[in-house]
Amino acid sequence: MSFDRLAPHYRWMEAVLAGRKLQRCRMAWVDEVRDCRRVLIAGVGQGRFLEMAVREMRGSEFVCVDASAAMLDRARVVAPHTGECERVRFIHATLPDWKPERADFDLIVTHFFLDCFPEPMLSQVIARLADAATPDARWLLSDFQIPARGAARLRARVVLALAYAFFRITTRLPAKRLVAPDDALTRNGFVLQQRRVADWGLLHSDVWKRTAGRA
Repeated sequence: MSFDRLAPHYRWMEAVLAGRKLQRCRMAWVDEVRDCRRVLIAGVGQGRFLEMAVREMRGSEFVCVDASAAMLDRARVVAPHTGECERVRFIHATLPDWKPERADFDLIVTHFFLDCFPEPMLSQVIARLADAATPDARWLLSDFQIPARGAARLRARVVLALAYAFFRITTRLPAKRLVAPDDALTRNGFVLQQRRVADWGLLHSDVWKRTAGRA
């Protein structure tokens, strides 16, 4: 899987296809995590969340991991623009292979990232990221979902089928369909705290929290 080919086009593609919907999902719960000090962003992409988070979370340090060198190059451009580049570290690595040096992150961020993985790889990625988290860590998650019924469900299935077909061709995406991460997060000690749904139920933004004694 490599997003290098899409890196020069990803920002305008998102703007044309989704407007600001995805960015609103990324930033939906930032007020809830301002007190976090060590932030791990997995699948940082072009740094859309990072760009805003470094401004909103003044006391935080950020470690950004991505498998695409081209995406990381674009994310690196973001940090100097915020005037806070000394608080940001970039790592070119692939999950679930990458292993963090220390389990000291009190916030894990995976925006539109976990949908890239099929099982059992998804569970392995979540377990690896959970290994990097503190016992009371929070997890910000934005992604797609399929509503339970009706026209919204049909619409979501069509949208996601087209999206997965496109990304499998252009990036060799390993996933063929969407797999919800909820069970894997729960197995790793995280409990859903808040969820906001948007765009006919196609999008959701979550706050998960690891509960003491469940890690």
